[in-house]
Amino acid sequence: MVGQEYVVRKFYENQGMSREDISDFLGGPAFMPWQRMGNIQGAWALQENTTFNNDWIDSQWALQGQIMRRMQAFNITPIMPSFQGFVPRKLPEKYPNSSFVYASNWNEMNRFSKVTTVLPTESLFTTLSQQFIQLQRAMYKNEGIDLDNGAAHNYYLLDLYNEMQPSCTDPACLQAISAGVMKAMQAADPKSVWTMQGWFLIHEYPWQPPQNKAFFDGIKEVNGGRDAFVIDLYSDVVPVWDHEGGFYGTDWGWSMLNNFGGGQGLYGTLPTLLTEPFKAYQQPAKSMRGMGITMEGINNNEYLYQLVLDLPWQSIEATLPSAFDTPTAKTGAYTLNQQGLEGQAHLEEYLKRRYGPLQTTSAMLEAWTTLSQTVWDCRTKQDSQSKTFLDNAPALDMVKGGFMRTVMWYDQPKVVGAWRQLVGATETEESKKRRLRHSVIQDSIEAVILASNGHASEVSSSSSSSMWSSFSNWPKDAYKHTLGHLGALTGGGSSRGSGRRRNAVEPRAEPDSTLPNETELPLKVSSFQYDLVDVTREILVGVVLPGLHRELVEAYTAKDLDRTRTWGKLVLDLILDMDRILSTHTHFMVGPWIHDARVSAKIATDKSSTSSITASSLTSMNHYRDYLEHSARNQITWWGPFGQGPLANYGSKGWGGLVKEFYFPRWRTFVDHLVAAVETGTALNQTAYLAESLIDEISWVSETTCLGGCFVNSSVATTSTMDPAAAAATMKYPVEAVEDTVLAAQDIVDRWGLIAVRLAGDAKVVKNGV
Repeated sequence: MVGQEYVVRKFYENQGMSREDISDFLGGPAFMPWQRMGNIQGAWALQENTTFNNDWIDSQWALQGQIMRRMQAFNITPIMPSFQGFVPRKLPEKYPNSSFVYASNWNEMNRFSKVTTVLPTESLFTTLSQQFIQLQRAMYKNEGIDLDNGAAHNYYLLDLYNEMQPSCTDPACLQAISAGVMKAMQAADPKSVWTMQGWFLIHEYPWQPPQNKAFFDGIKEVNGGRDAFVIDLYSDVVPVWDHEGGFYGTDWGWSMLNNFGGGQGLYGTLPTLLTEPFKAYQQPAKSMRGMGITMEGINNNEYLYQLVLDLPWQSIEATLPSAFDTPTAKTGAYTLNQQGLEGQAHLEEYLKRRYGPLQTTSAMLEAWTTLSQTVWDCRTKQDSQSKTFLDNAPALDMVKGGFMRTVMWYDQPKVVGAWRQLVGATETEESKKRRLRHSVIQDSIEAVILASNGHASEVSSSSSSSMWSSFSNWPKDAYKHTLGHLGALTGGGSSRGSGRRRNAVEPRAEPDSTLPNETELPLKVSSFQYDLVDVTREILVGVVLPGLHRELVEAYTAKDLDRTRTWGKLVLDLILDMDRILSTHTHFMVGPWIHDARVSAKIATDKSSTSSITASSLTSMNHYRDYLEHSARNQITWWGPFGQGPLANYGSKGWGGLVKEFYFPRWRTFVDHLVAAVETGTALNQTAYLAESLIDEISWVSETTCLGGCFVNSSVATTSTMDPAAAAATMKYPVEAVEDTVLAAQDIVDRWGLIAVRLAGDAKVVKNGV
């Protein structure tokens, strides 16, 4: 919850702790949720972070007041923080007679992890819980916000073991711990309901049936367990409710997680969403009380979030009639006239609302139907969305299984076909006139592909033949190798897999003589442009880049210098083209992310402020903005205090500007080292390549800009184009779209469309995961 660090800071000040000791405990602006769950402590950022972090905390408290007032206006019940048990390093000095333990070393964060913890079995836990909840209530009341607000229950969040091992695994010990939490909360607030994520229960060790049951038995020691609620965080993929015992009768909610780290991949389990929540509601314990979404980031797979939020309003029996017997109506009972949810109709209605009912074409609906049956129908049981090759540091072998695997589960030829259909649906009379034909190289590639499949090229044979023969031998061989040794224009079989790909490419249909006008299509509708960018991004990084990388590694392995150079150039060209399409929509650009981080550097001016910075401290204000920019850059790259660490690339983003300035340089370094290895007849020195790449990463993560303006000679940040620093930052990281999405998508499908078809045909369709 926004602003809770303001209460936590005051709470520990009341314990006699200094700001420095408290700041050594609280997380930085981009990482506070993980600190709240006990995974990390302290902040890694620029110097002077203690001052700036406290200013940030003050401003977030002011924002939280606005949020809470609006929630109460809508009669929304908040889930408030509670005392978590995780405490600053020096708190044990204040309580020498109490016992403390240390949480596990989360993701090798070392000094930023292993958080000092007071167990719920300690009497100090009950004392601090009471003090915290009472202080929190008083601080909100001082802002004119009554947390009781007449509600029957007050919900408090406490996650004891989020991705961490318990200090004890004996069932009796675990039962005593959960009972201790319940008793402490009830002592602090008799109307309290302990709310927790069920995420910790997906880990096999130590959470076996005896441990699970003991944990919930402890909860039942207070009021029969009716004062607890579990969010089954990943019900869509790794549900806990259907395991042995589930939550043992404790109330719970069904949740879709969908993505980790704000991952952008098109991913989902659509059939599961349409069936499993209803089955869960009918389980014998009858303890499911609702459903929701708990994604780690937004601006991805938006339809699935809409679907999950629509589902609770649908009739269970009408939506899934095959699963249930029609209940016998009770005499005098009120009949709900709810309709069933039919998946295909729901999707089409959503798209028509999204694009405009009169502008949504049948081709667009067909493309999304195919996508819903592929990218949104993951059946590999993988435990997360896939990470792309671009998200990861380049290597010779980039095929990775397990969490955030790099293999795409979907039928790639179908997905590529849907992409081409979606982009093709944007063709108009106007675009036909101004649309440039793709390059000479692409015409020749198209001719080879079509000829190998027994079709005539759109390019005349004499023209394409002369163009093809005009290439020097090494590009010709390289491009022919790209297309899988498809053979000469006049015929000849492929040396590998020709039968499998025989029908992979069909000739283009003759252009419709009655193409629509631009006004008849949703070409200027932001949500359509968003989808066009999103699907194009998926093809480039999910299909084309792995295929080009595969060819590049084959060329390197064969010690073929010409092919290595050519494939390396194609990889880099693709990455720049991806940056181009991403830069056509603000939701796929890093400029707004950096801009928003910098302008959030606000100094609270009301009674909540404890800042030592004044409006006249121009240098300090600029450093404050730099601090927030550094936090924003770190989260989407290193996710930690150092580069190439355990969580590096966890929060990676395919964003315009970030792709060009962060990912492109490290891929360029990788390609340069491959070429140098082939030239010298040596093996790739992975250590040397990573060390050189790290220099570029450090430069980007440490860079600061004047996006949103810098304070110069007044208390107002200037964003004038006359300010060279601000102008340079905006040129490098635009905050507005730089060109038309549709035109860029058309250019890219012209350049890479047929190559995508070829590479998709080569890709192995994953049946059972890696």
